[in-house]
Amino acid sequence: MCEISIIIVNWNGAHHLLGCLTSLIEQTFRDFEIIIVDNGSSDNSVSYIRDNFPQVRLVCLDHNRGFTGGNLAGYEVAQGRFIALLNNDTRVEQSWLEKMLEAMQSDRGVGICASRIVIDGTDLIDSIGDLFTTAFSGTKVGHLKPKKQYDRPHHVHGGCAAAILYRRSMLDEIGFLDDDFFFNHEDTDLNLRAWLCGWKCMYVPEAIVYHKVSATVGELSDMAVYHFSRNTVWVWLKNVPLSLMIRFLPHRLAYELSSAVYFCGNGKWRAYLCGKWDAIRSFRHMWRKRASIQRLIKLQHDHICRGLVPIWSYLLSRLQK
Repeated sequence: MCEISIIIVNWNGAHHLLGCLTSLIEQTFRDFEIIIVDNGSSDNSVSYIRDNFPQVRLVCLDHNRGFTGGNLAGYEVAQGRFIALLNNDTRVEQSWLEKMLEAMQSDRGVGICASRIVIDGTDLIDSIGDLFTTAFSGTKVGHLKPKKQYDRPHHVHGGCAAAILYRRSMLDEIGFLDDDFFFNHEDTDLNLRAWLCGWKCMYVPEAIVYHKVSATVGELSDMAVYHFSRNTVWVWLKNVPLSLMIRFLPHRLAYELSSAVYFCGNGKWRAYLCGKWDAIRSFRHMWRKRASIQRLIKLQHDHICRGLVPIWSYLLSRLQK
């Protein structure tokens, strides 16, 4: 047994692993295990790990199960009381684990701790966590703001799974990542589920991570656009209470329209529309999943509404970037 299990999913990322794993080995906190799940890589990732990092627990899959499937495979063998997820294209500062664990242990109601994720090679923030809009879409907090900002801990709705810490007892209660998502918005789904079920997420400013954003799959690749298009609908269908779906339906439609304009305007109409079509085809499957989630929701509707970012404010901020 150990205090923290760190799960890293790797797919043809041998060139990223030295920086990531070296930064973990140098952590000030020592009671942790590293689990790398290789998603059927065709490069030399597996041999590189075995030859250079024998202390790493290696789980080899025979095909690519995506970010969700890879993390689920790691979770099955993880022994830690807390579960950290880390992308293979990250480097963490020496006190990352120590600061995350301190924040987690300071309040039993905290189920998620979010890092200060900095875009590698810059002084700009990628994310310090997520908030939800009135369309129940996730939005990054601090995106492209200077690294020196956001230097105080505070609650957010959720964190980015590129560098995050979860309380295992929370995951036992509400479930882990949804394997149907494959990748993209799988963390949004878990964040929303956790928040609605009464768990808190703490942003930890001292937990600094440098991330090569979208290094494995490009932000506007057909694969990324397809999964964004499909999965954002699934997040909404699975988690949002019916009365709030109805109340904020115009907000949701505005969000969907703006997304369609953005992706189709960038020539990604085929991937975007395929994602929406598959979301519609799987409606009944996702609607069945929501039953177990709705039974767990603890937040009152007025509390949920007070915490949401107005979709109009969010869309305006996107236009200004």
